[in-house]
Amino acid sequence: MAPVGELLPQPFLDPKSLVMPKDRDREVATMRAWLNTMPHLPRLSDEHLLLFLHSCNFALDRAQKTIDSYFTTRTNETYLFSDKDPASGDLKYVFGIAELVACPERTKEGYGVLLYRLTDFEPSHVDFLQGIKAFFAFNDVRLSEDGVIPGYVVVFDMRGITLSHLGVVTLSGIRKFMHYIQECHPCRLKAIHVINTVKWFDKVLALIKPFVKSELLQMISMHGDDRERKPCSRACPSKPLPPQGELHDAHVKLMTDKYSLWLKQEQLLRVEEKKRPAKCKNGNFTTMEGSFRSLAID
Repeated sequence: MAPVGELLPQPFLDPKSLVMPKDRDREVATMRAWLNTMPHLPRLSDEHLLLFLHSCNFALDRAQKTIDSYFTTRTNETYLFSDKDPASGDLKYVFGIAELVACPERTKEGYGVLLYRLTDFEPSHVDFLQGIKAFFAFNDVRLSEDGVIPGYVVVFDMRGITLSHLGVVTLSGIRKFMHYIQECHPCRLKAIHVINTVKWFDKVLALIKPFVKSELLQMISMHGDDRERKPCSRACPSKPLPPQGELHDAHVKLMTDKYSLWLKQEQLLRVEEKKRPAKCKNGNFTTMEGSFRSLAID
């Protein structure tokens, strides 16, 4: 836990440089009053509360549930949310076999575009949980860099992925990933594009479908070879995606040079279960199972 009296620079490293929603003081004050009745939760900045409110379309009840689920999940899933040094260990390894980058151009709607793809296609080099861990750390940094923006479009590039890669995917990993994305992650997800898909992609959908709300499944658009440079029906990048390697080094440098300490500090924001009020001990926030009800899906 963070030292008493200390408010960490979370979720934004430099909130003064970001554009934040205006005229939301009443909602933030309501959330602050609620937080004061939840002694098991860490101390949060107004910016933190505003981020959760925005991700839930300013629905107070949903934002409260999301906050509790977010910090409880990060407390319980120790491996996924600890030892997040970009210059060593799991994150450094993942950055050596994959690209996790933010495209410089946003969509016409103002959505950020996040691109994920392998650069080392050897299945034995891929650890599914390592990839999830790096994905979560990268997204934390993106939220800090972007601030409160209208939403995100996610692009998964399947170029080089074979059936053998399915052998490294675990059901428990899928469950953990989908739980966090749908019930904890404080952003507005607008569209998911899977490019360079193959005929057997239906096997992937069959794996994830039991863990995904129908609303999220409907957001997925699949595109075949080189479709990434053609228009898509859903919200999509306004310009061609960057070629492999163009943005990778800059993103790794950003995370290593600017965010190493920040990622370490985030690990102090955790739940103290012994202080959890009895009214919250109903199982909604203490397991990886859930109703997938908090993510703002449009």
